[in-house]
Amino acid sequence: MSSILDQVISSKHAENLADFNPHSILISILDALSEREQEIIKMRHGLAGSEKRTLEDIGKKYNVTRERVRQIENSSLKKINKNFDQTYLKQIEDITNGILGEHGGMMSEDNLTRELLIMPGDSQDNRAAIRFILNELLKHRFYFVKENKDINNFWKTPEASEDFFAKTIDNVSSLIDDHGEPISLDDLLNKVQAADFYKVSTDLTDKVVVNFIFITKKLKSNPYEEWGLTNWSAITPKRMNDKIYVVLQKENKPMHFTEIADTINKMKFDHRQAYPATIHNELILDKKYVLVGRGIYALKDWGYKPGVVTEVIVDILKEANKAMSKKEIIDTVLKKRLIKETTITLALMNKDLFDRDTKGRYILKENK
Repeated sequence: MSSILDQVISSKHAENLADFNPHSILISILDALSEREQEIIKMRHGLAGSEKRTLEDIGKKYNVTRERVRQIENSSLKKINKNFDQTYLKQIEDITNGILGEHGGMMSEDNLTRELLIMPGDSQDNRAAIRFILNELLKHRFYFVKENKDINNFWKTPEASEDFFAKTIDNVSSLIDDHGEPISLDDLLNKVQAADFYKVSTDLTDKVVVNFIFITKKLKSNPYEEWGLTNWSAITPKRMNDKIYVVLQKENKPMHFTEIADTINKMKFDHRQAYPATIHNELILDKKYVLVGRGIYALKDWGYKPGVVTEVIVDILKEANKAMSKKEIIDTVLKKRLIKETTITLALMNKDLFDRDTKGRYILKENK
């Protein structure tokens, strides 16, 4: 998570959350059940350290049918709602409602869980307890919207407007599209704050905007924590060539092909493994990459030109349109190639291409 997200996921509710312990509340909730009912609920929902199990797995364990397991689960949930002290649920409901209200009435599942667990700690047991309480005991108060091709899992209050969410995302997407390249979350928020749609809205805040960005799938961040349209190759690079370009562009320096492969694997754009041989082939075949040293490549956009050292020197002398000293040539070549000075000196000994004037400076032989 970026620092800006840490700022907008606030500790405003820290006082109410100070004594909030989802796992302890869960244990109290389950006390209303028999031992077998507790075990079935734990296994069905992955609670209290239990592995989440299917109806069939649980049925085999207790030698009952899947339908019977489902019946026990449903009756257990009813028993919990009937016998459990509702003041605990009211506390959780109020806290959750306050957090959602502060973030536009809807919040991605991960971010809501993150906020609820600021004080008790983001453990696996606490996460499982939160999911169970919201999904099974407070589902009458909050709606869970399941992930699809357009959005990530999120929770919302009944009052929250999905139209407002959609319009906000459309406006933010237009800003990013107009910007034309990936942008940090801080810089994106600065653009949003300066936009008319933000200034005229009484409901938009930085927290709401950031929260909505984490719900939509229209926008996405790359491993360098830059945001853009999901279909941009700099955000979701699908081809290996796209990943190479993003890595070189973001690292902003010439890199050995093995280093490029290692960086691609480290950044984890997806689950595909980058192999040095594959990366090398891509670099060789694409003219936007220039070999500037032994196995080291740079972007042509940086001003590097393809060709062997002698060709580079020829271009340098043509561009200078004057005689140049050996030191001047070496310094200029080293800005374009990562090679040893002796390699440049050897290239200058090519008498078919280079000559020297009366002061010992180098000129092209064709210009003599």
